[in-house]
Amino acid sequence: MKKQKIHCVVVDQDVEMTASLDAALRRSDVFLELKQVASVQQLIPVLQELQPHLLFCPHDKSKPSVELLEMLQRYSPDTVLVWISRAEWQSLTTWLLGVESCTLPLNDADYFSQYIDFLLHYSAIKQDFRDCKHLLGVSELRCHWLVDYSWEAIAYISEGMHLYANSAYVSLFGFENMAEVRSMPVASLAEQTERKIFEAMSKVADASSKPSNRLLLTLRTLDGERMRAEIRFIPAVLKSRRCVQLHVRPLERNILKGVSLRKQDNPWETMEQHLQDTPPTLPVSPPVAPSTSVPTQSTPPKMTKTVMPSPINGMEMRFHKFQRLDEMMPNLYMAAPEFRQKDQLLDYSTLLKQLVTPTSRFRLDYWNLGQVVLKLSSQKSEKPDYLVFVSVGGAILNNEENLKRIIELLNAFPNTTRRIVLALQYRDCMEQMVHLGNVIKLFKAVKVRLAIDGVPDEPSVLRFMQVVKPVLVRLNAVKPERLPVWIAQLTESQCKIIISGIQDNAALNAAYSSGAAYVHDGAIT
Repeated sequence: MKKQKIHCVVVDQDVEMTASLDAALRRSDVFLELKQVASVQQLIPVLQELQPHLLFCPHDKSKPSVELLEMLQRYSPDTVLVWISRAEWQSLTTWLLGVESCTLPLNDADYFSQYIDFLLHYSAIKQDFRDCKHLLGVSELRCHWLVDYSWEAIAYISEGMHLYANSAYVSLFGFENMAEVRSMPVASLAEQTERKIFEAMSKVADASSKPSNRLLLTLRTLDGERMRAEIRFIPAVLKSRRCVQLHVRPLERNILKGVSLRKQDNPWETMEQHLQDTPPTLPVSPPVAPSTSVPTQSTPPKMTKTVMPSPINGMEMRFHKFQRLDEMMPNLYMAAPEFRQKDQLLDYSTLLKQLVTPTSRFRLDYWNLGQVVLKLSSQKSEKPDYLVFVSVGGAILNNEENLKRIIELLNAFPNTTRRIVLALQYRDCMEQMVHLGNVIKLFKAVKVRLAIDGVPDEPSVLRFMQVVKPVLVRLNAVKPERLPVWIAQLTESQCKIIISGIQDNAALNAAYSSGAAYVHDGAIT
């Protein structure tokens, strides 16, 4: 590296100080340049122009030193401030935001000369360090450009996670965007049987300063494709952060298609997008109803042409039986869609948590209701005495088009509607109270029963039930000691109660003695 020139500035306010300093500087073998200014007020343009390494100034206790430190911090923070005193001494100290200063005594000529020599060499080292940091930044930027335009698949990784990847890497593994890259642990791309080897090499690379040897492994893309590849870990820096470059060179591809990594993470993701993008109704023949726990006959009656929900691969509708407490009530089943993909099963509650838009929620519920209609219509005219509880999201309360589709579907099968109980969430009803009256009228017109789901233990609920008069009410978790009183108040509105969340014998006994009609979710049988 080229020998650096050390720039020194002296505030020439003391003849003796300037002479002693000049003698000490001349004895040094450091390549330097000395500039003198008459006062501190003349320093600002010099600091801005030269960015000096050392600033020498007479020490005066009567004048505050903070102002000079602040000036250096603003205009030349790498400059070392050296106070020249008669007898006082202070070692090199860091002050405001990294500004360094020290105090040297003139009465000890040998010490003064040695310390001046030390400061000159120290400044040269600081300059070399600054130059190295600058060159490292330039090198890092150039390396980043080369990685971006390289045909080889390269990713920056640290502690087992991706920091960045070039286009070749993204395309090789089938990522959709950089956010998906950063969310994927690097070891997930290695075959399960070889993952420990990959993780061990990755940990060694994080602590090493040398490139690793080449390693032959089986990797997987996000679509499940296996490939033999040669990988290598190389130390790197990304945005001043120490990390490792992972170089991947595929050698053999299409080795036994495996399970998609993306689908393993969220098998419902693709189907949810399908629900958002596909029209909710299609003029198709009614599909064969899936098997449930309710006995049915195989000969369906002749059906009129109507609009039905399109079939969805992997989706099935299941009937889950409520436990009946009131023997005078008919059997009650809840229709709940399940999504199955190979060995993974997502139940209805899990599907609802992953839905992100009201549109996809409505289409899921519409599909579920369509399957219920098909199930009930496929039975003989002498139908068994049971009801089906079907949840419907709040999208039908403030969307006339969605409500119209529901009513059209129910109108197409008039013999099934009196067996269906459509359940609206209590919070949705309260938020859309203006539209609730019209929805209730339409439900009555098609002879479908109304239920209110997710009812909290609140005094305002009683007035709501007196006005709406639902057939069934499903409660949120209620304390066992509150059940008898709360249910007694609700039954005055002539609605039957479903209790959810029964988890132990004490809660079940409280439910039996409360006068509720059904229990659900974790009931002990």
